[in-house]
Amino acid sequence: MKHQKVISVLLAAAISTAAILPASVYAIAKGDLNKDNVISADDLTLLQNYVLGKAELDQSQSEAADINGDGAVNSFDVSALRKLILTTPRSLKFKAVTDRIQSGFTDALKKLDAQAGGTVVGSQEELKKALSPYFSEAVVKTYTDKYTDSFFKDSVLMIKPVYFDPEAYKVKTPVVKAPCGCTSAYAGTYVPSEAVTEYMNIRKAHDFNSESLGKILPGQKFTITYSDGTYGHVNINGVTGYVNMAYVTKIAEPDAKYTAYPDVKIDSVNYKDSKVTVSASEFHSEDPIGFAAAVIAQAVVLRKDYYATETKWTVSTTAPPPTTTTTTTTCPYPMAKEKLDNVGWDLQKAFNASVIPYYGPADFPKDDKTTMQWYADYGFTNGKGNCYVMAAMFCEMAKLLGYDAHQISGRVPLKAGGYGPHSWVEITFEGTTYVCDPDFTEETKRNGYMITYGQSGTWIYQKDTVMS
Repeated sequence: MKHQKVISVLLAAAISTAAILPASVYAIAKGDLNKDNVISADDLTLLQNYVLGKAELDQSQSEAADINGDGAVNSFDVSALRKLILTTPRSLKFKAVTDRIQSGFTDALKKLDAQAGGTVVGSQEELKKALSPYFSEAVVKTYTDKYTDSFFKDSVLMIKPVYFDPEAYKVKTPVVKAPCGCTSAYAGTYVPSEAVTEYMNIRKAHDFNSESLGKILPGQKFTITYSDGTYGHVNINGVTGYVNMAYVTKIAEPDAKYTAYPDVKIDSVNYKDSKVTVSASEFHSEDPIGFAAAVIAQAVVLRKDYYATETKWTVSTTAPPPTTTTTTTTCPYPMAKEKLDNVGWDLQKAFNASVIPYYGPADFPKDDKTTMQWYADYGFTNGKGNCYVMAAMFCEMAKLLGYDAHQISGRVPLKAGGYGPHSWVEITFEGTTYVCDPDFTEETKRNGYMITYGQSGTWIYQKDTVMS
């Protein structure tokens, strides 16, 4: 106490008489010397420099500096301002950084609650201790190299790891059946098995004795899109064919698609009652930036502003957006789903169910100004309709089966001459566009399923617009 008294006398001697304030004049915002609406270490530094004769204060600053209200600005106000800082709630200035981590995290992180695991660290050793339970040595080293001892001389680091379960965001892709009967259940990236020492053949058909179209060398990666477990569909270096599944090894599943790309942003850092609360929130990026299962959110605060005895993180979370699948009540084509449930979830069966008796009175729509849904619902309800109705029915069912299908509005030649309005379905499959025309089958009793433009024995199609 004696030491403090001596300093006070010395500092008081340095104060000019201009700092002696009338008892009736006091600043409204006591302690906010720099007028930034925040009482912080910056104000304390300014006050200390003034008392030491290193800075000047204007009239309003002098009023704000008389913390204890005794009409003088001196070292007693320095002590009072320090106490005021400790008891005044405020927002802290911070620098936010969020890193997305693709790998290198442990099972402990997967079990970590969104509100747990956040802490404040003031040294490399504390940082290492905070991250080690959740991340590999390599990841931890990345951060101890980033935040060195020189960094911690001036700053503290508030850090929070968060884990996002990929399965909660992954799109559930239905198994799709190819026209040949193979399914997408085997889709993925493959290499020839160890039994292949020289090469393996790409066959023209699902047959060991069929023509060889090309070769795949040991170690060469390729993609299989469909298979029946015996032969798989491949397209490699422009060659499309089939490989014997007995001589391949799967090394990766198809690239996953996600309903959202979650991340974390830091919204605020607030001080109150010797505690700091870091408020963060989960958000979903609008851009497909690649799914990252983990993030490390970091808030940097200057050490001189950090008067807290503890730090707490709060992270507001949001559930991933719902997905629409063919098995939910949110199915976009409920009548098409009901038809598939009855005839079987198969593309050929869907086509056959779309070949219905032709019905087209004079006032019946014959163009793309009526929606695909209207045409399809008419056919599912009445069991008859024109070419637009049949095409719409099949297009909806094909979409539910997972195919890249579109209803087309166009024209075909008429026996009486000229062209008449017509509608059919395009399906793009393994790089080839096929025509599926139920009305062609209904009128000619010939195959209109998975034919190609210009194919002999079919109609000459002139495409005008895509309806769906």
